[in-house]
Amino acid sequence: MSLPLRPAESELFQSLWRDQAGQCALCGKPMPSTRFHVAHASIWKRERPTFDHIVPRAAGGPDTPENLQLAHARCNRIKGKSQKGSDGRVRT
Repeated sequence: MSLPLRPAESELFQSLWRDQAGQCALCGKPMPSTRFHVAHASIWKRERPTFDHIVPRAAGGPDTPENLQLAHARCNRIKGKSQKGSDGRVRT
């Protein structure tokens, strides 16, 4: 199954994108806004923006806007279920 060419155009996504200035909350590097801003589909797969739970759902984190941020798919996968936030804090 192929990935969409652009992230979902939801109000929450757009709000987080503006608040974060298009930067990954975990590594601080820019995220591509569409598949066409990267050279290859395999790069898009790793660099595409994804929703990241600040406090992971596995640790009891809610699905609320206050607990969501945008992160590269790769950064989100690396973070996994750890509770370490984007600035090194552990949220309780």
